[in-house]
Amino acid sequence: MQELSQSRSERVRQLVLDATADLIAEVGVERASIDEIASRSGVAKSTIYRHFASKPVLVVEAVHTCMSHPIVTDSGSVRDDLIACFAGMTKASYEGRLGDMMLSLMDAAQRDPELGRLVRAMSEQRRRAASEVVERAVSRGELPADLDVELFVTMLSGPLVYTKLVRRQRVTEQLVASVVDSMLAAHGVATAGSRRGGPEAG
Repeated sequence: MQELSQSRSERVRQLVLDATADLIAEVGVERASIDEIASRSGVAKSTIYRHFASKPVLVVEAVHTCMSHPIVTDSGSVRDDLIACFAGMTKASYEGRLGDMMLSLMDAAQRDPELGRLVRAMSEQRRRAASEVVERAVSRGELPADLDVELFVTMLSGPLVYTKLVRRQRVTEQLVASVVDSMLAAHGVATAGSRRGGPEAG
């Protein structure tokens, strides 16, 4: 009986989390109301508040359900690993429901401490994954020993974030490869892409 109750409770939580994520993706954090979440999920407001102490707590948990961990490869090629890392992070962060939420989340994070911590944690997770790839390349001698890893990762990330969040355009793998090739060429690493002038971004 207890297992049935727990199973029912988990189903209710998932219904609420899915409805919350969908609503935030559509209208943003500020305009997402508990009333509308209750209507969409078919779960009473009183039940929602039994599971989630407040709207910010619910939003944070809903965002967590849409997140995935960056995948870091070690192919022996800094170019291949950076493209895989940034293409994977871009797809995870800026496509699907999470991508539709991102601008609203970043705005709301300026006013809500819980959301602020969540957005910073997401950013740090992505930064660590990219830094790991770059640090390995430095240790293998593919990149200069005195490379400023933090700056290198920031300069790789900048055009991709700008394309998605400012220009509102899709970040393609071709764009990721072009940015990676340009940064590697600037640090003396010859790549097939840079020798061709780099692939065009779509």
